[in-house]
Amino acid sequence: MMSSLNHASQYYTSMATVPNLAKEWADRGQYTTWTSTVPENARFGPLDVFTICAGNIDNPAILFIHGYPTSSFDFRELFEELSQDYYVCAIDTPGYGFSSKPRDGYVYSIHDDARLVDHVVREVLKLDKFALFTHDKGDTVGFALLALYQKYSECPYQITHHFITNGNVYLPLAQLTQLQIQLLDPVSGPALSSNLNGTILAQALATLTHSKTLSSDEIASLASIFDYQDGANVQHDVIQYLNQRSQFEVGWLETLHKSDVPTTIIWGEQDQISPIRVPDYVWTTYLKSRNHVSTYWRLPQANHYLQNDAPRVVASIVNSELRSANDLNLRNEEAYRVF
Repeated sequence: MMSSLNHASQYYTSMATVPNLAKEWADRGQYTTWTSTVPENARFGPLDVFTICAGNIDNPAILFIHGYPTSSFDFRELFEELSQDYYVCAIDTPGYGFSSKPRDGYVYSIHDDARLVDHVVREVLKLDKFALFTHDKGDTVGFALLALYQKYSECPYQITHHFITNGNVYLPLAQLTQLQIQLLDPVSGPALSSNLNGTILAQALATLTHSKTLSSDEIASLASIFDYQDGANVQHDVIQYLNQRSQFEVGWLETLHKSDVPTTIIWGEQDQISPIRVPDYVWTTYLKSRNHVSTYWRLPQANHYLQNDAPRVVASIVNSELRSANDLNLRNEEAYRVF
């Protein structure tokens, strides 16, 4: 059930200088509640989960799942590009964005996030069918959701297409930053997290993970979202998803291999954290030879946040794949398919 109380909008009312992009995103969203399925989290009770949708609800739907350490805000440009033709929705998973950011022993879980997405699709958004678009940590949540989807004897919804974008979907080939390694560590991670703030994280992302120069409002907006409920200080807790990724990733990739959902990889080639050898391996090992539709696009001009670096190109690929048409009109330097 959606809540009429928008905590995110209230957050910005007391700011002397309001970052416009983040405030606009907050104002457009709504809240629902979610109680974790992880037994260790029972004492925390219901959490507030931020959701946002745009476009005509009668149009084909696309559901976006964000990555680490950011939020649904990553998809604001794709929302603008795609909302004329699609009903686009996104969720901030717990610990991220404008959703609750519990601490003091809360166990952040990929499997729990997948159950949350399944719940929101069925009970909140009430989507009968949708395309799934995931990024970074969201790729992992998407794989866990795909596993749930395959277990249904009669699934209440249909995933019409599965888009996978830059993320460490095979950790042995990833190249984590020193900050990620330190945050993940049980000794250095808690102390480092306690000294972080939104500005530090936003500036690091602007420097390392984008090929375009972010505007001052974009950086301030990112910083303000990190600072919502002091979210910078839970980074040690939320980055533990990488340990879950390592533990379950082969099974999740095998789930991808046996999936009958048409699947498209779209990857920014300039990414140094999730370098191109990662999708190359997944494409060659799990997708290229399967019996269902699979495609692989590479964007030479884009970094880790390809949806911000090249939103029109990404939207054009999404349109082309969903329409199964040969109407894509991109210059060679913007994107090319791998065969």
